[in-house]
Amino acid sequence: MSNEFEMAFAGGPFDHDETNRSPEAVQKAVKNPKARALLLHKGNPAIRPDGNLVKIKPIDLIGKNIFDPGPIYLGVDNGAPLFAASMADESDAMGGEFANMRLAAGQMSLPDLAVAGRARALLDWHFNHQFCAKCGKKSDAREGGLKRLCTFCHTEHFPRVNPVVIMLVIHGDKCLLGRGAGWPDNAYSCLAGFVSPGETIEEACKREVWEETGVMTTGHRYIMSQPWPFPAQLMMGMICQAEGTNLNINTKEIEAANWYTREQVAAVYNKTGDAFARLPRFTIAHHLLKYWIEN
Repeated sequence: MSNEFEMAFAGGPFDHDETNRSPEAVQKAVKNPKARALLLHKGNPAIRPDGNLVKIKPIDLIGKNIFDPGPIYLGVDNGAPLFAASMADESDAMGGEFANMRLAAGQMSLPDLAVAGRARALLDWHFNHQFCAKCGKKSDAREGGLKRLCTFCHTEHFPRVNPVVIMLVIHGDKCLLGRGAGWPDNAYSCLAGFVSPGETIEEACKREVWEETGVMTTGHRYIMSQPWPFPAQLMMGMICQAEGTNLNINTKEIEAANWYTREQVAAVYNKTGDAFARLPRFTIAHHLLKYWIEN
């Protein structure tokens, strides 16, 4: 459903090619004359002066200082094999510059955001899971970076995606937004939190709202989702109904929360009001609020 909302980091135009990842198949993909590779440094993509991603031939990575596991195979993009590599040297942007992905997301195209987000999430996982969680030995990348294998105890490890609920709490013609400690002035967003083991997304939504604001909710309804590569979450957008408007803020969780009318939110979106700072278009919270004021 997220594709209907043109969600950033979603809707990648490429085939992950997950059933064609033998060593021979990956090597064949590397040698394909159409093959290209994205470059990242500390999770940030190399972007050309025209705003597009730097895409080089995989052979041009030879001799460069690349973090484990080296180039990973993202899949097939418009018939061309696509790889990604985490460069150790910031100077290796190959004609571009490494840009902070959060800051650059508003200017990048949706297809570029999708492939760059997938690359960042996978490379971050490899960087942080180099050792077997079962025996502690060093593991090796397999299947073009789609998994890691411990060659000592033979345990397979696969990339993790952490489920997060992000919810717009409404009561009549008002919605509830909160802010975290240290956020920019007047920045407010939808409440959010990780799903705990044994919870449904509806239960997680109810628990998180209660823990952060003391508000009981009902009618939890799924609206949309978004991959969020910071480092690897799946944001599941919800709308729910508040049973009341009294707030009991848990300052260990959030700094503040306020109720805003539909008119105030609409004014922020059409740039005639400043009740809170307008959320970036690449965030799912932006789309949840827009969905609410338009429906």
